[in-house]
Amino acid sequence: MNERNILFQIWLSKSFSFGSAMPTKILKYYSGDLLNFYENIETETKNFKIPEKNLKILKKKDLDDAKKILLLCEKLKIKIITYYDENFPERLREIKSCPILLYYYGNLKVTFNPCAAVIGTRNCSSLGLKNSEKITKELVQNGITTISGCAKGIDASVHKNTIQSNGNTVAVLGTSLDSKYPYENVKLKEEIIEKNGLILSEYPPKTKTYAWHFPVRNRIISAMSDCVIVVQSKEKSGTILTAKKAIEYGKKLFCMPPSDIFDENSKGVKKCLEEGGKILIGIEDILNIYKTLKYKPTKQKDIKDFTEKKPDKKRIPEKFMGLINLIGEEKRLDEILRQTKNKPKDTLIMLTQLELLNILERTTTGYRKVV
Repeated sequence: MNERNILFQIWLSKSFSFGSAMPTKILKYYSGDLLNFYENIETETKNFKIPEKNLKILKKKDLDDAKKILLLCEKLKIKIITYYDENFPERLREIKSCPILLYYYGNLKVTFNPCAAVIGTRNCSSLGLKNSEKITKELVQNGITTISGCAKGIDASVHKNTIQSNGNTVAVLGTSLDSKYPYENVKLKEEIIEKNGLILSEYPPKTKTYAWHFPVRNRIISAMSDCVIVVQSKEKSGTILTAKKAIEYGKKLFCMPPSDIFDENSKGVKKCLEEGGKILIGIEDILNIYKTLKYKPTKQKDIKDFTEKKPDKKRIPEKFMGLINLIGEEKRLDEILRQTKNKPKDTLIMLTQLELLNILERTTTGYRKVV
C-alpha cells in the first residue's frame, strides 16, 4: 500500500475513539481507498451517521499527526499492517469494531495458525501459574499459537512458557509498542520478537496510556482467537470483558476449574461460567473445536507446487508420504501428533493440505484416507 493511503488511514483512525466501528465502516465503503473521502469530505461524510465531535475533526483534514506517526514508526522500526493487506489477521476482520490498521513487531503469519487465548489475573496464585504453564505447553505441543495481553501474572506466564516450549505466541498490548509498561515485561517483549512471535497494538507510538485502553484492547484478543481459556480471574477484571467478547463473537470459552470457589481469584471464573463458558477438562476439549473450524495455516515452501496441481504419487514429497503411511487407513489426531517426527504445528499444516487435496478426510477423532 502506498504511503498516501497509509496516511489517510492513520488520519481516519485517529479521528475516532479507539474501538469505534466507524473507521472500518468508512474504509470498507471505499474499498480501502480514502482519497475521494478525504478530498470531498463535506459531501462524503453525509453517507455516514458520524457524531458531531468526530465530524469536526475530519473536516479539518489535518494530516500532521498522521505524518508524525509515520515518521515515528520509521524511526522505531515499527511496521504497519492495514485492513486490506493480505497478511492482516484474518479472524480480526470478522468483527465490526476491527481496527483499520495495526502497529507491530515480529511475525504476522503466526496469526493464521490455530490460535487460543489464555488469560487471567495479574495477581495470580502459584496454582494459577502452574495451570497456566500446563495448558500453554499442551497447546504448543499440539501446534496451537497462544495469545495473551503481556500483562503481569498469567499473561506473562503464557508468553514465557510458549517461548520455552518453542511455540508461537502473540502479545496484544493495551499500550503503544514503544511503551515500557509493564516494566517487568520489557525483556519478555524482546524475547517474543526474537523467537519469531508477534507483538501488536492498535495504539500508535507515543500514545499516552489510559486505563480504558486495556478493556478496549481485549476485544482484539478475543477476536483473533479460536477459543479463549480463563485460568484465574477476580470478579471485576479485564478477563471478564475478554470472556464476554469471546461469547459475543461466537468463540468457545473455557474455564479452568477453580480449586477454591471462595478464593478471590475464583469469583471471576464463576462469572465466566455464568456467561456461557465451559469447564476445561483437558487439551482434548480444545482440539475438538478444530474439527469444524476452518483456518488458513501458513504454507511451507516445499509444498507450494504440490498444492497447485493434481497430486501424483511420484511427486508427493517424502515427508507427506511418511505422514500418509503413518495414518494408514485411519488414525486418531492425538496419535498422529505423538507418532510423527515433525513438529505438531507442521503436522497440522500438512494434514490440512492433504485434506484440501482430497487425499485425507477428517473423522470425529482424527483422519483417514479418502477411498
